[in-house]
Amino acid sequence: MNWFHSGSTQKSAGEVNRLVKEVISNAEFQPVDLADFSVHKSNKTLDQAYLASSSQTGRTPFSSDDWHEISVDIEIPVPSKNTPPKVFSVSGLHHRSIVGVIKATWESISSKHFHLSPFKRIHINPSTGMEIRIYDEVYTSDAWIEAHDKLQQQPNIPGCKLEKVIAGLMFWSDSTHLTNFGTASVWPLYMYFANLSKYIRAKSNSGACHHVAYIPYLSDRLSDVLMSFLHYSTQRKPLLTHCKRELLHQVWRLLLDEEFLDAYQSGIVLQCADGISWRVYPRIFTYSADYPEKAILATIRERGLCPCPRCMVEKKKIDKMGQKNDIKARDKNPRTFMANLVQKARNCFYQLGYSIASKIVDATLKPFSLMSTMNAFVDKLSPLGFNLYPIFVVDLMHEFELGVWKATFIHILRILNAASPGSRLLAELNNR
Repeated sequence: MNWFHSGSTQKSAGEVNRLVKEVISNAEFQPVDLADFSVHKSNKTLDQAYLASSSQTGRTPFSSDDWHEISVDIEIPVPSKNTPPKVFSVSGLHHRSIVGVIKATWESISSKHFHLSPFKRIHINPSTGMEIRIYDEVYTSDAWIEAHDKLQQQPNIPGCKLEKVIAGLMFWSDSTHLTNFGTASVWPLYMYFANLSKYIRAKSNSGACHHVAYIPYLSDRLSDVLMSFLHYSTQRKPLLTHCKRELLHQVWRLLLDEEFLDAYQSGIVLQCADGISWRVYPRIFTYSADYPEKAILATIRERGLCPCPRCMVEKKKIDKMGQKNDIKARDKNPRTFMANLVQKARNCFYQLGYSIASKIVDATLKPFSLMSTMNAFVDKLSPLGFNLYPIFVVDLMHEFELGVWKATFIHILRILNAASPGSRLLAELNNR
C-alpha cells in the first residue's frame, strides 16, 4: 500500500489488484528474474526485436497473435484464348493468425469460463414430470455433441494422453460504411469462442470478440487494368463482381493456413489459466453475415434460382417456407459444392477465352445458382470432413430487423399515408 499511495497518482486500485493476482501471486513468478530490471532497456529490446523481424514475420518475440499486413493476389481472366490470366495484387490485408488467437485466449484468464464438455440441458416440468430439451448454447447443441463424439473416436496422437476437447469458432463479417457522407468503409472479420456462454459473449466489456482480419477493398487500379481488355464496357460489372469474390476467398485461403489445418487435424496442446493442459481441436460452427456476403462465402448466385446458401430449394417454392413438406425438402436437398461444374465454367474464361457473362458459362452455373469461384473452405477443409453450408446461420439484424421487417414496416407506413393524406393514421400509429 505504501507503493500504491506514493509516486505517480495514475495508479488505480484495479491495476494494483491485477499486479498482485496476475504477476506476484503467479506460480511462475520469480523475484530473481527481475534482477537489474529496467523498463527503458526492456522496451528498447522489444523495439529492436520487432524491427529485426517485422520485414519477414511482423511478430515480436513475446506475442503469437499480433497483426500482420500482407497483399493478396487474385487472377483476372483475359478474354483471349490460351492467354494466361493477369495477376492483380490487392494490398492492405491486416490479419492475425487464427491459431495464435486461440492460443492467446485459451491461455488467458478468460478461459476459466469456457465449457469444454458438451451436454444436453433438460428441463423437468415440476407438475407433469415431462422432460423438455432446452436449446440455448452452442455447447448444448446436437452439432457440438456429434462433433465431440466424433473427435473422441479419432485415434490419439502417439505419446499424448491429454483429453481431447473442441475450440468452437464462430465468425462474423460485415462490410460497413463508416460515414453518412463519403466512401470511407471497413470490412472487419470477427471471431468468438462458442465455448463461452452467450450471456458472457453479449457483454460489451467481456473481451470475447476477437478481430481476426480487416479485408481490403478492390482499388481503383483494377479499373485501369480492366480498361485494356477487349469489350471492357460490357464486361466491367461481371469482372468486378468476379474479382470481389476471388478476393474474399483468397483472404480465407491465407487465414486457413497450414498451422490452422494442422491444428484442425492433430490439435494443439494448450494449458488453460487453471494449469490444466488439453489437446484442443478448432472446429467452425457458425458464420454470420448479411445475405449478399453469405452468397459470396457459399459461392452461390445472389437471389438465383436456388437462393438459399444451405439447401437447393427453388425460389418458386419459397412461399411454402415453414410447412412440413418444406422442411422435408430442405433436409432431402442439402447444398453441396459442385466442383466439376465450377471448374468447367472457369476453364471457359480462363483458358478458352469466353467472357465471364457468356451464355456457355451461364448455362453451366445458373441451374444450380453457382458462381465461378472455387470455395476456399471447400478447398482447405472439406478433405478433413468439414461441411461448409450448415454453418451459415440466420442473421436477425440483417435478414429480419433491417430486411423483411423494415420493408414490411415501410410498406405499412405507405398504406397509412395513402389512406389518410393528413397523416392522421400515422399519428395514431405513433401514439400506439
